[in-house]
Amino acid sequence: MKQVVNISLEDKIEKFIEDVVEDDAKDILYSLADDVIFWSTPTVDTGAYITSFSFNVGAGRPRGKSSKNKPRRQSPQQKAAEGRENLQRDIDKLPDLVNKESVQLRNEAPHAQAVEDKHGYKVFAKVRREYG
Repeated sequence: MKQVVNISLEDKIEKFIEDVVEDDAKDILYSLADDVIFWSTPTVDTGAYITSFSFNVGAGRPRGKSSKNKPRRQSPQQKAAEGRENLQRDIDKLPDLVNKESVQLRNEAPHAQAVEDKHGYKVFAKVRREYG
């Protein structure tokens, strides 16, 4: 008796493509996170701004730390590491990036606009220029 096995290549190829796209999307977000932290490191005083970045895809509570009553002259390297870890955790939790049209990068620190404009660091302007 003859034995036949049909293998659905379509499903396997579709799954492979989804996995590749998901990995590529995460790689882009990890690169973005690294750049945001790098561009923000010179801003560190209390660390509230650099640790207030977050990624999300819609609903969710963004980070927003106030610098009020926080100790000043914090280690930029330590706060940068903390900010990077926050963003990496966010990326790892993002659901189904293959089917998302966009991901939001936010900074809800009360003084985020002042860091961007008044103090001239232009972190979000750099993100828009580099990542659109």
